[in-house]
Amino acid sequence: MSQIAVDKNLCKKDGACIKVCPAGVLAADTEGFPAEIPDSHCILCGHCVAVCPTGALTHSGLPAEPALPAAKNWPSPEAMDGFLMSRRSVREFKDKPVAKEVLESLLDIARRAPTAANSQLLRWIVVEGKQKLHTIAEEIVEGMRASGVNPAFLKQWEGGYDFVMRGASTLVVAIAPADYTWRREDSAIALTYFELAAEARGLGVCWAGYLTRCATLYAPLRQLLAVPEGFVVCGALMLGEGTYRYRQVPPRKPLSVQWN
Repeated sequence: MSQIAVDKNLCKKDGACIKVCPAGVLAADTEGFPAEIPDSHCILCGHCVAVCPTGALTHSGLPAEPALPAAKNWPSPEAMDGFLMSRRSVREFKDKPVAKEVLESLLDIARRAPTAANSQLLRWIVVEGKQKLHTIAEEIVEGMRASGVNPAFLKQWEGGYDFVMRGASTLVVAIAPADYTWRREDSAIALTYFELAAEARGLGVCWAGYLTRCATLYAPLRQLLAVPEGFVVCGALMLGEGTYRYRQVPPRKPLSVQWN
C-alpha cells in the first residue's frame, strides 16, 4: 500500500517531488501525477513533501507531527560568515542554569540534523546541575588515573580546577547504537547543529573531549551516565552562560587546498 497520497486538485504535475527523491521511490503515473513505485524503499526523508509548492503531497510514513514552514529569509552571507567565524570554545561559565525550555528547543533543532540514509538513530542524555557534572568529572579523573594520564592534568584537578567540565551547568551527550556504522558522523553533525543554535541564543559551548574518550574506555563512566545497553557515547557538549565575551576572530593557519 502506498504511503504517499496526492491531492490531484492541488498537484501541478511539475515533477519536483520525483526529481528530489533520493531513493527514487516516485514516478509519474499515466496521468502525470507522482505515484510510489511498488516494492521501492522509501527512507522517510520527507523531501517530496517539503519541495511541493502547493502542499499536494502527504506521507503517512512520516511522524505524526505538523510540518514546519521553511524559512523565507536567510541570513546574509556576511552575517552567516561572521557568526560562524566568531564562535569560540567557552571554558569559563557563570553559575547559572540553562532553562529547560531552551534545552528542549536546542535538542529539537539537533534532531533535525541530517543522518546517513535518514536513519535518525541518535539519542540524547542531558545532565543538569554543576554538582552532577562535577561528580561525572570525578569519575573521568579516576579513569584517567587508571590509564596513566599526564600528571600535569591531575595536578590541576588536585589544585581545585575542574579541567574536565570547566564549571559548566549542563552536559548534553549524543549516543547511538554500537553497531550503527555512521554513528560518529551523525553525532558530530547533530552536535554542531546544537552548538551553533546555542551560540545564537547567547550560550557558551565546549566540546567534552575528555568525557567522550573516557566513556569509550571506562565502563564506570558509562554506568554513571546510564548509557543504555547496546549504545555508545559518540560525543558531548558542556554548555552554560559564558563568563566572557570574545571580541575578535584570531588568525588561523593559511588555507591548504588542492584544486583538481
